[in-house]
Amino acid sequence: MTNNGFISCSWLEHGIIFDHENILRVCCSQCNEGGGRPVLRGNYCGEILDWDKIFQQKREMRKVHRRGGIFDKCRGCILLKERQWDDEDYIDMLLLTHWINCNCKCIYCPAVRDEDLKKNNRHYNIVPVLTDMCNKNILRKNAYISIAGGESTIYPEFEDMLHLLLDYGCDNILLNSSGIKYSPAVAKGLSEGKLQITVSVDAGTRETYEKIKLVKTYETVSGNLAKYAAAQNEDKDRVCSKYIIVPGVNDREAEIEKWLENTADIGIKEVSIDIDLRWIQQNFEQLSHYRRIYELTAFTKKIAERENLRLRYDERAAIMRKIHRKGKNILGGTLCKIKG
Repeated sequence: MTNNGFISCSWLEHGIIFDHENILRVCCSQCNEGGGRPVLRGNYCGEILDWDKIFQQKREMRKVHRRGGIFDKCRGCILLKERQWDDEDYIDMLLLTHWINCNCKCIYCPAVRDEDLKKNNRHYNIVPVLTDMCNKNILRKNAYISIAGGESTIYPEFEDMLHLLLDYGCDNILLNSSGIKYSPAVAKGLSEGKLQITVSVDAGTRETYEKIKLVKTYETVSGNLAKYAAAQNEDKDRVCSKYIIVPGVNDREAEIEKWLENTADIGIKEVSIDIDLRWIQQNFEQLSHYRRIYELTAFTKKIAERENLRLRYDERAAIMRKIHRKGKNILGGTLCKIKG
Protein backbone atom coordinates (compact mmCIF):
# COMPACT_ATOMS: atom_id res chain seq x y z
CA MET A 1 0.00 0.00 0.00
CA THR A 2 1.26 3.50 -0.88
CA ASN A 3 0.09 7.08 -0.46
CA ASN A 4 -1.50 6.76 -3.90
CA GLY A 5 -3.94 4.07 -2.79
CA PHE A 6 -3.94 0.28 -2.44
CA ILE A 7 -4.37 -2.87 -4.50
CA SER A 8 -7.89 -4.07 -5.21
CA CYS A 9 -10.21 -4.60 -8.20
CA SER A 10 -13.49 -3.21 -9.54
CA TRP A 11 -15.37 -6.48 -8.96
CA LEU A 12 -14.22 -6.85 -5.37
CA GLU A 13 -15.05 -3.24 -4.62
CA HIS A 14 -18.40 -2.84 -6.40
CA GLY A 15 -19.28 -5.96 -8.37
CA ILE A 16 -21.73 -8.85 -8.15
CA ILE A 17 -22.51 -11.85 -10.35
CA PHE A 18 -25.75 -13.79 -10.56
CA ASP A 19 -24.14 -17.11 -11.48
CA HIS A 20 -25.65 -20.07 -13.38
CA GLU A 21 -24.90 -22.33 -10.41
CA ASN A 22 -27.54 -20.42 -8.41
CA ILE A 23 -24.76 -18.69 -6.52
CA LEU A 24 -24.08 -15.00 -5.97
CA ARG A 25 -20.39 -14.28 -6.52
CA VAL A 26 -18.08 -11.30 -6.36
CA CYS A 27 -16.49 -12.10 -9.73
CA CYS A 28 -15.94 -14.86 -12.29
CA SER A 29 -12.15 -14.66 -12.45
CA GLN A 30 -10.58 -18.05 -11.71
CA CYS A 31 -7.19 -17.84 -13.36
CA ASN A 32 -5.31 -16.92 -10.19
CA GLU A 33 -3.57 -18.99 -7.54
CA GLY A 34 -6.19 -18.11 -4.93
CA GLY A 35 -8.94 -19.68 -7.02
CA GLY A 36 -11.08 -16.56 -7.41
CA ARG A 37 -14.89 -16.37 -7.61
CA PRO A 38 -15.59 -15.46 -3.95
CA VAL A 39 -19.12 -16.48 -2.89
CA LEU A 40 -21.62 -14.07 -1.35
CA ARG A 41 -24.55 -16.46 -1.17
CA GLY A 42 -25.39 -20.00 -2.28
CA ASN A 43 -28.71 -21.60 -3.19
CA TYR A 44 -30.04 -18.35 -4.62
CA CYS A 45 -33.23 -18.35 -6.69
CA GLY A 46 -34.23 -14.70 -7.12
CA GLU A 47 -35.22 -13.67 -3.60
CA ILE A 48 -34.99 -10.02 -2.56
CA LEU A 49 -31.56 -9.61 -0.99
CA ASP A 50 -30.50 -8.23 2.36
CA TRP A 51 -28.13 -5.66 0.92
CA ASP A 52 -26.73 -4.69 4.32
CA LYS A 53 -25.55 -8.29 4.69
CA ILE A 54 -24.21 -8.45 1.13
CA PHE A 55 -22.23 -5.24 1.55
CA GLN A 56 -20.98 -6.33 4.98
CA GLN A 57 -19.52 -9.45 3.34
CA LYS A 58 -17.88 -7.35 0.65
CA ARG A 59 -16.54 -4.91 3.25
CA GLU A 60 -14.84 -7.77 5.11
CA MET A 61 -13.10 -8.81 1.88
CA ARG A 62 -12.21 -5.23 0.96
CA LYS A 63 -10.87 -4.57 4.46
CA VAL A 64 -8.01 -6.99 3.84
CA HIS A 65 -6.87 -4.87 0.89
CA ARG A 66 -7.21 -1.61 2.78
CA ARG A 67 -4.80 -3.01 5.35
CA GLY A 68 -2.24 -3.77 2.66
CA GLY A 69 -2.99 -7.46 2.17
CA ILE A 70 -4.73 -9.52 -0.52
CA PHE A 71 -7.95 -11.42 0.11
CA ASP A 72 -7.13 -15.13 -0.06
CA LYS A 73 -9.32 -15.94 -3.09
CA CYS A 74 -7.81 -12.99 -4.99
CA ARG A 75 -4.15 -13.94 -4.67
CA GLY A 76 -2.37 -13.69 -8.01
CA CYS A 77 -5.36 -12.30 -9.91
CA ILE A 78 -4.56 -10.32 -13.06
CA LEU A 79 -7.46 -7.94 -12.35
CA LEU A 80 -5.82 -6.46 -9.26
CA LYS A 81 -4.53 -2.91 -9.62
CA GLU A 82 -3.28 -0.16 -7.37
CA ARG A 83 -5.35 3.00 -7.24
CA GLN A 84 -7.44 5.08 -4.88
CA TRP A 85 -10.68 3.22 -4.13
CA ASP A 86 -13.70 4.72 -2.40
CA ASP A 87 -15.40 3.32 0.70
CA GLU A 88 -19.00 3.51 -0.51
CA ASP A 89 -21.40 0.60 -0.91
CA TYR A 90 -22.93 0.31 -4.38
CA ILE A 91 -22.87 -1.91 -7.47
CA ASP A 92 -21.36 -0.69 -10.73
CA MET A 93 -20.17 -4.07 -12.10
CA LEU A 94 -23.01 -6.51 -12.78
CA LEU A 95 -22.92 -9.84 -14.61
CA LEU A 96 -26.19 -11.68 -15.28
CA THR A 97 -25.45 -15.26 -16.24
CA HIS A 98 -28.03 -17.15 -14.17
CA TRP A 99 -29.56 -19.09 -17.08
CA ILE A 100 -28.15 -21.89 -19.21
CA ASN A 101 -30.75 -22.81 -21.85
CA CYS A 102 -30.20 -21.73 -25.45
CA ASN A 103 -32.02 -21.80 -28.79
CA CYS A 104 -29.05 -23.15 -30.73
CA LYS A 105 -26.57 -25.97 -30.15
CA CYS A 106 -23.15 -24.59 -31.08
CA ILE A 107 -20.68 -27.44 -31.42
CA TYR A 108 -18.05 -25.46 -29.50
CA CYS A 109 -20.28 -24.69 -26.49
CA PRO A 110 -19.57 -26.93 -23.45
CA ALA A 111 -22.82 -25.95 -21.71
CA VAL A 112 -24.94 -27.48 -24.48
CA ARG A 113 -23.65 -30.96 -23.67
CA ASP A 114 -23.24 -30.61 -19.91
CA GLU A 115 -26.32 -32.44 -18.65
CA ASP A 116 -25.38 -32.00 -14.99
CA LEU A 117 -25.00 -28.25 -15.49
CA LYS A 118 -28.40 -28.00 -17.17
CA LYS A 119 -30.04 -30.24 -14.56
CA ASN A 120 -28.66 -28.27 -11.62
CA ASN A 121 -29.40 -24.83 -13.06
CA ARG A 122 -32.69 -23.50 -11.67
CA HIS A 123 -33.87 -20.53 -13.67
CA TYR A 124 -35.60 -17.71 -11.82
CA ASN A 125 -37.12 -14.32 -12.60
CA ILE A 126 -34.44 -11.74 -11.85
CA VAL A 127 -36.70 -8.69 -12.39
CA PRO A 128 -37.80 -8.34 -8.71
CA VAL A 129 -34.24 -8.18 -7.35
CA LEU A 130 -33.12 -5.79 -10.12
CA THR A 131 -36.16 -3.61 -9.38
CA ASP A 132 -35.14 -3.58 -5.72
CA MET A 133 -31.59 -2.58 -6.67
CA CYS A 134 -32.90 0.30 -8.77
CA ASN A 135 -35.45 1.47 -6.19
CA LYS A 136 -32.75 1.59 -3.50
CA ASN A 137 -30.20 3.23 -5.85
CA ILE A 138 -27.82 0.35 -5.22
CA LEU A 139 -27.16 -0.07 -8.94
CA ARG A 140 -25.30 2.85 -10.49
CA LYS A 141 -26.78 4.11 -13.75
CA ASN A 142 -23.38 4.06 -15.43
CA ALA A 143 -22.69 0.51 -14.23
CA TYR A 144 -20.99 -1.99 -16.51
CA ILE A 145 -23.73 -4.60 -17.08
CA SER A 146 -22.98 -7.81 -19.00
CA ILE A 147 -25.82 -10.18 -19.95
CA ALA A 148 -24.62 -13.66 -20.92
CA GLY A 149 -25.31 -17.21 -19.74
CA GLY A 150 -27.37 -19.24 -22.21
CA GLU A 151 -29.61 -17.28 -24.58
CA SER A 152 -31.26 -14.55 -22.53
CA THR A 153 -33.80 -13.37 -25.13
CA ILE A 154 -35.76 -16.65 -24.91
CA TYR A 155 -36.75 -16.16 -21.28
CA PRO A 156 -40.21 -14.67 -20.57
CA GLU A 157 -38.86 -11.86 -18.37
CA PHE A 158 -36.12 -10.69 -20.75
CA GLU A 159 -38.04 -7.79 -22.28
CA ASP A 160 -39.20 -6.58 -18.84
CA MET A 161 -35.67 -6.92 -17.46
CA LEU A 162 -34.07 -4.94 -20.25
CA HIS A 163 -36.75 -2.24 -20.29
CA LEU A 164 -36.29 -1.87 -16.52
CA LEU A 165 -32.54 -1.28 -16.89
CA LEU A 166 -32.94 1.08 -19.85
CA ASP A 167 -35.72 3.11 -18.22
CA TYR A 168 -33.70 3.34 -15.01
CA GLY A 169 -30.97 4.99 -17.07
CA CYS A 170 -28.35 2.26 -17.43
CA ASP A 171 -26.23 3.13 -20.46
CA ASN A 172 -23.41 0.56 -20.54
CA ILE A 173 -25.18 -2.75 -21.22
CA LEU A 174 -23.41 -5.55 -23.11
CA LEU A 175 -25.42 -8.48 -24.44
CA ASN A 176 -24.17 -11.72 -26.00
CA SER A 177 -26.86 -13.37 -28.11
CA SER A 178 -27.48 -16.05 -30.72
CA GLY A 179 -29.47 -13.44 -32.66
CA ILE A 180 -32.21 -15.98 -33.42
CA LYS A 181 -34.97 -14.22 -31.51
CA TYR A 182 -35.52 -10.54 -32.32
CA SER A 183 -35.91 -8.31 -29.27
CA PRO A 184 -37.73 -4.93 -29.37
CA ALA A 185 -36.01 -4.03 -26.09
CA VAL A 186 -32.58 -4.62 -27.68
CA ALA A 187 -33.59 -2.38 -30.59
CA LYS A 188 -34.65 0.29 -28.07
CA GLY A 189 -31.29 0.05 -26.28
CA LEU A 190 -29.44 0.35 -29.57
CA SER A 191 -31.46 3.36 -30.68
CA GLU A 192 -30.70 5.09 -27.38
CA GLY A 193 -27.01 4.22 -27.59
CA LYS A 194 -27.16 2.41 -24.23
CA LEU A 195 -26.58 -1.18 -25.31
CA GLN A 196 -24.10 -3.20 -27.34
CA ILE A 197 -24.99 -6.62 -28.75
CA THR A 198 -22.56 -9.27 -30.00
CA VAL A 199 -23.89 -12.14 -32.11
CA SER A 200 -21.67 -15.12 -32.96
CA VAL A 201 -22.48 -15.89 -36.59
CA ASP A 202 -19.34 -18.00 -37.15
CA ALA A 203 -20.00 -18.43 -40.87
CA GLY A 204 -20.37 -16.68 -44.19
CA THR A 205 -22.75 -19.26 -45.65
CA ARG A 206 -25.88 -21.07 -44.50
CA GLU A 207 -24.25 -24.49 -44.95
CA THR A 208 -21.35 -23.75 -42.61
CA TYR A 209 -23.61 -21.96 -40.11
CA GLU A 210 -25.79 -25.08 -39.81
CA LYS A 211 -22.76 -27.32 -39.26
CA ILE A 212 -21.72 -25.18 -36.29
CA LYS A 213 -25.07 -24.15 -34.80
CA LEU A 214 -27.02 -27.33 -35.59
CA VAL A 215 -30.12 -25.21 -36.23
CA LYS A 216 -31.53 -23.85 -39.51
CA THR A 217 -31.72 -20.15 -38.64
CA TYR A 218 -29.03 -18.51 -40.77
CA GLU A 219 -31.42 -16.23 -42.69
CA THR A 220 -33.30 -15.37 -39.49
CA VAL A 221 -30.10 -14.26 -37.75
CA SER A 222 -28.95 -12.28 -40.79
CA GLY A 223 -32.33 -10.52 -40.92
CA ASN A 224 -32.28 -9.70 -37.21
CA LEU A 225 -28.74 -8.35 -37.44
CA ALA A 226 -29.84 -6.07 -40.28
CA LYS A 227 -32.75 -4.82 -38.13
CA TYR A 228 -30.44 -4.18 -35.19
CA ALA A 229 -27.95 -2.38 -37.42
CA ALA A 230 -30.73 -0.14 -38.72
CA ALA A 231 -31.92 0.57 -35.15
CA GLN A 232 -28.53 1.83 -33.96
CA ASN A 233 -28.12 5.39 -32.77
CA GLU A 234 -26.51 7.14 -35.73
CA ASP A 235 -23.70 8.38 -33.50
CA LYS A 236 -22.93 4.99 -31.95
CA ASP A 237 -22.24 1.70 -33.74
CA ARG A 238 -23.15 -0.91 -31.14
CA VAL A 239 -23.82 -4.12 -33.11
CA CYS A 240 -20.97 -6.61 -33.42
CA SER A 241 -20.85 -9.78 -35.54
CA LYS A 242 -18.52 -12.45 -34.18
CA TYR A 243 -16.67 -15.35 -35.80
CA ILE A 244 -15.29 -18.19 -33.69
CA ILE A 245 -12.78 -20.21 -35.69
CA VAL A 246 -13.56 -23.92 -35.37
CA PRO A 247 -10.63 -25.80 -36.96
CA GLY A 248 -11.84 -28.33 -39.50
CA VAL A 249 -15.24 -26.66 -39.90
CA ASN A 250 -15.03 -22.95 -40.76
CA ASP A 251 -11.26 -22.35 -40.93
CA ARG A 252 -11.21 -21.17 -44.54
CA GLU A 253 -10.31 -17.79 -45.98
CA ALA A 254 -13.29 -17.86 -48.35
CA GLU A 255 -15.71 -18.40 -45.45
CA ILE A 256 -14.23 -15.59 -43.40
CA GLU A 257 -14.19 -13.23 -46.38
CA LYS A 258 -17.84 -13.97 -47.15
CA TRP A 259 -18.77 -13.37 -43.50
CA LEU A 260 -17.05 -9.99 -43.51
CA GLU A 261 -18.63 -8.98 -46.81
CA ASN A 262 -22.10 -9.97 -45.56
CA THR A 263 -21.50 -8.07 -42.34
CA ALA A 264 -20.58 -4.88 -44.18
CA ASP A 265 -23.53 -5.25 -46.56
CA ILE A 266 -26.10 -5.22 -43.75
CA GLY A 267 -24.65 -2.11 -42.14
CA ILE A 268 -22.62 -3.51 -39.24
CA LYS A 269 -19.36 -1.69 -38.55
CA GLU A 270 -17.73 -3.84 -35.84
CA VAL A 271 -16.60 -7.47 -35.89
CA SER A 272 -14.72 -9.74 -33.54
CA ILE A 273 -12.85 -13.00 -33.96
CA ASP A 274 -11.98 -15.79 -31.55
CA ILE A 275 -10.96 -19.47 -31.53
CA ASP A 276 -12.82 -22.55 -30.31
CA LEU A 277 -11.97 -23.03 -26.62
CA ARG A 278 -12.10 -26.83 -26.90
CA TRP A 279 -9.52 -26.80 -29.67
CA ILE A 280 -7.27 -24.51 -27.64
CA GLN A 281 -7.50 -26.86 -24.66
CA GLN A 282 -6.79 -29.96 -26.77
CA ASN A 283 -3.76 -28.36 -28.43
CA PHE A 284 -2.55 -26.27 -25.52
CA GLU A 285 1.06 -27.49 -25.54
CA GLN A 286 1.50 -27.01 -29.31
CA LEU A 287 -0.22 -23.66 -29.92
CA SER A 288 3.01 -22.07 -31.16
CA HIS A 289 3.12 -24.66 -33.98
CA TYR A 290 -0.32 -23.86 -35.40
CA ARG A 291 0.72 -21.07 -37.73
CA ARG A 292 -2.35 -21.67 -39.90
CA ILE A 293 -4.81 -20.50 -37.21
CA TYR A 294 -2.72 -17.42 -36.52
CA GLU A 295 -2.63 -16.62 -40.25
CA LEU A 296 -6.44 -16.74 -40.36
CA THR A 297 -6.59 -14.01 -37.72
CA ALA A 298 -4.18 -11.94 -39.83
CA PHE A 299 -6.30 -12.58 -42.93
CA THR A 300 -9.39 -11.44 -41.02
CA LYS A 301 -7.66 -8.16 -40.21
CA LYS A 302 -6.74 -7.61 -43.85
CA ILE A 303 -10.29 -8.15 -45.16
CA ALA A 304 -11.88 -6.22 -42.29
CA GLU A 305 -9.75 -3.21 -43.21
CA ARG A 306 -10.79 -3.58 -46.84
CA GLU A 307 -14.46 -3.60 -45.82
CA ASN A 308 -14.00 -0.65 -43.40
CA LEU A 309 -14.86 -2.78 -40.37
CA ARG A 310 -13.43 -2.35 -36.88
CA LEU A 311 -11.92 -5.67 -35.75
CA ARG A 312 -11.64 -6.85 -32.15
CA TYR A 313 -9.52 -9.85 -31.17
CA ASP A 314 -11.28 -11.69 -28.37
CA GLU A 315 -9.56 -13.71 -25.67
CA ARG A 316 -8.20 -16.80 -27.42
CA ALA A 317 -7.46 -15.03 -30.71
CA ALA A 318 -5.51 -12.35 -28.85
CA ILE A 319 -3.52 -15.03 -27.03
CA MET A 320 -2.79 -16.91 -30.27
CA ARG A 321 -1.51 -13.73 -31.91
CA LYS A 322 0.72 -13.00 -28.92
CA ILE A 323 2.12 -16.54 -28.95
CA HIS A 324 3.06 -16.36 -32.63
CA ARG A 325 4.60 -12.93 -32.33
CA LYS A 326 6.85 -14.23 -29.54
CA GLY A 327 7.34 -17.63 -31.17
CA LYS A 328 6.50 -19.65 -28.06
CA ASN A 329 3.67 -20.55 -25.72
CA ILE A 330 2.85 -17.97 -23.09
CA LEU A 331 1.92 -19.56 -19.78
CA GLY A 332 0.20 -18.02 -16.80
CA GLY A 333 -2.84 -15.83 -16.26
CA THR A 334 -5.71 -16.33 -18.67
CA LEU A 335 -3.96 -19.11 -20.58
CA CYS A 336 -3.73 -21.21 -17.42
CA LYS A 337 -7.48 -20.80 -16.99
CA ILE A 338 -8.00 -21.91 -20.60
CA LYS A 339 -5.81 -24.98 -20.11
CA GLY A 340 -7.89 -25.99 -17.10
